[in-house]
This record gives sequence, C-alpha cells and structure tokens, in this order.
Amino acid sequence: MPQLSLINKAVIIATVGLFLLSSILKASGVGINLVALLGLSAAGFFHGLVYQLITYPFISVSLLGVVFNCLILWLLGSELERMWGPRRYILLNLISLIGSGVIYLIVTLLFFSSGPVYLAPLYGLIGICNFQLLAYAIIYPDRIFSFMLIFPMRARYFCMILIAMQLYMGFFSPGGNQAWGHLGGMLAGYIGMLAASSSYFKRLFDSSPNVRRKKSRRRGSAKLRIVPGDDDDDDERPPTYH
Repeated sequence: MPQLSLINKAVIIATVGLFLLSSILKASGVGINLVALLGLSAAGFFHGLVYQLITYPFISVSLLGVVFNCLILWLLGSELERMWGPRRYILLNLISLIGSGVIYLIVTLLFFSSGPVYLAPLYGLIGICNFQLLAYAIIYPDRIFSFMLIFPMRARYFCMILIAMQLYMGFFSPGGNQAWGHLGGMLAGYIGMLAASSSYFKRLFDSSPNVRRKKSRRRGSAKLRIVPGDDDDDDERPPTYH
C-alpha cells in the first residue's frame, strides 16, 4: 500500500465529509440539496453558478462510488504524485477536472438542451479517477489489476475495457452526457500529459525538488583556484582552495 499523500488525503476528507453532510441533509428533510448546488449542471452553470466547474468532483450520492474513487486516489494517485511531484500532479488532475466538466457541458448543450438531462448534474471523482487509471496504464501497461476484484488483468487491457464501457454508456445510456464527461476527463488529462512532456511546458510542470536541486547545483558550481600564501610559510601551510 503506498503512503497516502497530503493532497489526496485532503481530497478524500472533503469528498467523504460532503457525502456525509449531503446524506444528513437529505435524511433530515430541510430542503437543502448539495448535489444540485455543488454538482455541475448545464442549467446551473449557464445561469451563473460557474463555481460548479470546480466543486462537482467533491460531491457524491453513492457510498460505493465514494469508496471506489477514494481507493483509486489512494492506490494510484499517491504513486502518480510520488512520480510526478505535487505541482505536476495537481495541474494534470485540474486539467482533467475542467476538461471533464467542459465536455459534459458541451455535449449537454448540443444534444440534451431540452428535457430533464439538461438539469441533471455531473458529480463525483470518476472523471479524475478514469484519467488516473489511463495514466497508470500508459506508464505501467503490464501491471496486474483485478477486474471486478476477481479477474487478474494487465493495466492496458483494463483501461481498454473501461473506455469501451464509457463509450457504450455514452451512445446507449439515457444519461450518456455523463459518460462523455468522464471520457472528456481522460482525454483532457492525456493531452495534459503530452504537454507536460514537451520542452515548452516542462518548466511549468516540473516540480521535482531533486531536479531543481541538481539544476541549482550545476548553476552554482564554481571553479577551484589556488590562492597562494605568504612566501615565508609556503612549505608549512597547504594551499587554500576557493
């Protein structure tokens, strides 16, 4: 089990806390629906609730979804953060988050502008978790996953099945706009990975303290020179280096 990083710990605490608060408010009957307030819907976003583009991953309605997504953040996200560094990890997940929301809004506006789907919110960490599964399958294609927690499978095939399931839901499910949003998160995160590997964006994405330390050490390295001492004690004192 990888060590749970501070960033993923904060995301998990926020997700679990909002899920519990939403469940309590729903059970108490006070009339406050956090999913409608924080989830991303085309009706809410285009009527001024633009904050939903950032808040929607932290609200969920399913206990199983919360557990599954938080486990992915722990098991895969912590390892990706350790490899990428905190800054690159945050930026790539933020790109995936915004990309997922934007694709969801575009598909909803183009194909579901009328009817209840226009009001349906996108919520949960599944878009970001799908991107992390894709990134993990690209980096470690031969690692073994347990499909449905039973069947061992290589990471690349697991990711292919995941994409195929999302495509099927996007074409044939009544709420297919959500599946397109999840696929949009994978696509946006993958484009972010490609940008991070280019020389133009490397300085922006590179947050590895070891790399920065090596670069500063190379820039600050000075040449040694011998400082001669007095003529009287040349034989007794060793030369001084600067």
